[in-house]
Amino acid sequence: MAAEQVPEPLAIVRDRLIRLLASLQHPQERRIGYGNVRHEFSEWGEGEDRHTNIAVIYEIPGGSTCQFNVSYSHKDNRFTYLDWDTGDRVETTSPEAVLRALENELHAIPARRHESLLAQVDRWLGDGMTRSDVFAQLNKLLQAEFLGGRINNRELGDAVQHVVRRVSQAAR
Repeated sequence: MAAEQVPEPLAIVRDRLIRLLASLQHPQERRIGYGNVRHEFSEWGEGEDRHTNIAVIYEIPGGSTCQFNVSYSHKDNRFTYLDWDTGDRVETTSPEAVLRALENELHAIPARRHESLLAQVDRWLGDGMTRSDVFAQLNKLLQAEFLGGRINNRELGDAVQHVVRRVSQAAR
């Protein structure tokens, strides 16, 4: 009986991450809501000193690029990444722990985009833009050619409601 071959921890993470990202890239409305999320694997070093970096990249409305990274040491099968909430360095040999962290990061993208968009609206209003001017800026983001910097219909609706609330509060 042949011994069962166990996949390398990095291969487990790579395969599941690729499937998860593919699920966030269609349809286009969802792809926009996840900031045109994508990934890149890069390797450096040789033999025992080989490392792989997994970068997950996305944009927030207006085009600012964000990313989070996981490093993998082939020598000791150890993953290293920064915890988004605490900023602490996390080291683990568990592909499942890495996948949970990546899933948490990915599922947080729409909320981060939402927060960024509303902060941009607040800056525009704080700079003296009228409601009509802000709506024109939001329309530009809705129709932007750069997919990751674009907003989707849900984000537009939330931003419009935010503008109306802010303008109403200022009128009181």
